Amino acid sequence: MQKLINYYLLSAILTLLSYSANATVEFDTAWRMNVQELNASNSRIFDEKDTTFWFTALDVSTEFNGIRVAATANWMTMAGVSELDVDVSEAYYDLMLGDWFASVGKKKLDWDVGYGFRPLDMFSPTDSLAVYTAVPPGTWMAVGDYFTETGSVSLLCNETVPDYLEKGAKVAASFGCGGRYYRYFENFEAQAVAHYDEKLGARVGGSAVTVIGDSMEIHGSLLWQQRHRMPVFDPHTLQSDSFLPSVQTQWRRGSLQALMGINYSLRFGVTLIAEYWYDGRAPSNGQWRNLIAAADGNIESHQLRVMRGHFATQNLFRNNLMLHLRTTSSTVWQPALTWVVNPNDNSMLIDGKLCYSGFKHNSLCGGIRQYAGDNEAIYKQLSFGRTWYFSTELKF
Repeated sequence: MQKLINYYLLSAILTLLSYSANATVEFDTAWRMNVQELNASNSRIFDEKDTTFWFTALDVSTEFNGIRVAATANWMTMAGVSELDVDVSEAYYDLMLGDWFASVGKKKLDWDVGYGFRPLDMFSPTDSLAVYTAVPPGTWMAVGDYFTETGSVSLLCNETVPDYLEKGAKVAASFGCGGRYYRYFENFEAQAVAHYDEKLGARVGGSAVTVIGDSMEIHGSLLWQQRHRMPVFDPHTLQSDSFLPSVQTQWRRGSLQALMGINYSLRFGVTLIAEYWYDGRAPSNGQWRNLIAAADGNIESHQLRVMRGHFATQNLFRNNLMLHLRTTSSTVWQPALTWVVNPNDNSMLIDGKLCYSGFKHNSLCGGIRQYAGDNEAIYKQLSFGRTWYFSTELKF
């Protein structure tokens, strides 16, 4: 169904392209490439070998008479397997309904204020800490915004595509309606969000941002969710004649996602972002201890493959602490360093990156990511322990 929708939307883009020959329609085009050299870890759950991952994409977007359309054609290959995909990330129409600014169609909507994790990116979440971060496609919605002198009110009905995997694929979208109230004060802004989804139930939350002096910003956001999916490991299935898989997705009630952070501008054009976040949808530390202990035992390969379902959630563990350093000056060389740790088992992610922006329409980035910790750490169970990467983007 989704491929059929993309086909019709691409037909609309081609119609706009042909129309643009006789009208003033401008297109923004960008070509992206990302190459990763992946070094396998010693994980028993993911028995991988060293490999290379290639990703290339062509992005095309345009805006014309209130219509915005954006599409991506991408090709990726890894371990001898290639895949070509075409996706329409946005296709919506802006219009005025009295004093309301309305949009109808497929659109990316993100209300959060965090960096490493964004609880209020509720409808098609972005993985901010991925080696190569690309904003995911939007979701179908009808949204209206009413602006006042000090803020705005938003009402919407829309799809939600959770960042949760079942059998290696994202779960199906669900539908709901809700709203947002945003208010700006002097040196302070806040918002409240409420949404009801047919599968996820009620979601209620908010965020706040304040500026202290000339160099510090404090931000926080939280979201309570009535229902959520969670992978649950049952070690008893490994020791019985049961045909049930050892990891199954179960629906749970009540979860909290919360983030608190600071953004501090240091001397010499350097910015420090420090954040702590909690994600109650992730498996508990006790669940992880049981799974890792079982994986180290004498079990068969097909049972280890089933255990991969435990890595289905947006955050692998509940408690996360992040430090991020980057330059904010206008120099062409822009280094960045990210460190994430799980306080419960000292799993660590260390990512160093250096970008060059000396070209007018082209950027280059290279870096290395290392997962660290002892053999029982959660990050050490991932497929690849070290990744060298290079990415470039060329805008036409």
